[in-house]
Amino acid sequence: MFDLFKGVYLVSSNKSVFLILLDILIVSFFIYKIYNILRRTRGIQLLMGVGFIWMLGIVAEYFELELLDWIITNIRPALVFAIIVLLQPELRRITGDLTRFKLVNFFIIKQSYELDPIIDATKAMAATKTGSIIVLTKEISLKNIVEDSIQVDAQVTSALLQTIFVKNTPLHDGAVIIEQNRIVSASSYLPMTEALENSTFGARHRSALGLAEETDAVVIVTSEETGEISVCYDSEMVHPVKPLELKSLVNSFLTEKKKEKKLEVEPGVAWKEK
Repeated sequence: MFDLFKGVYLVSSNKSVFLILLDILIVSFFIYKIYNILRRTRGIQLLMGVGFIWMLGIVAEYFELELLDWIITNIRPALVFAIIVLLQPELRRITGDLTRFKLVNFFIIKQSYELDPIIDATKAMAATKTGSIIVLTKEISLKNIVEDSIQVDAQVTSALLQTIFVKNTPLHDGAVIIEQNRIVSASSYLPMTEALENSTFGARHRSALGLAEETDAVVIVTSEETGEISVCYDSEMVHPVKPLELKSLVNSFLTEKKKEKKLEVEPGVAWKEK
């Protein structure tokens, strides 16, 4: 039965059955992970288009359609660069997900947070309808975003967070990024999601969910219009979050111990807690 695998063009006939099966399982695993990440994005449509062009080239070569074969042969190298350029957010997320494996996490310093100043500031800004985005990093580094922001390096206090987000001040627009219990940057601009384009959510919520789609960061948002609190994590948004439940929810996301909660899907909205 295993001789069938040795007849495949990509498999060497002198390899053991164990190595052949291990090779197939590893490749299958990565294909499955990539598909799970891309299936909810525009990336899957792009890959389907590339796959169609590739198959068209095979058909053209088989039936000796010389002109079509020549065109596709010459554009194939460009397709590789097109995938790299157009799928940058998805590629960042794929590589970022690799750091979630237990073997990799062994070499990564775990983030620790004193949540009380963050929660107190969020509650105060929600009460005064002050718009804010607070990012709590985990395993995936946000160095590229921090480097393009206003770098701070300050102790986390409720007063400082509220001061940063005072309207019409130089740093109020954008997000605050907190790492290892230190404010590392302010006025940070995050990648926006495409999932909320047809909803009533504004730029803050789209940015928060966009970062949660690409990284494992926990993002807390307060709305300037309604004063409601939202929390984004792992491509999902919990909205609205009651002030009394905020600390336990954020802590559960930070420790990856997600509590079960009833969720319903609404058109144009990520998730809403009942």
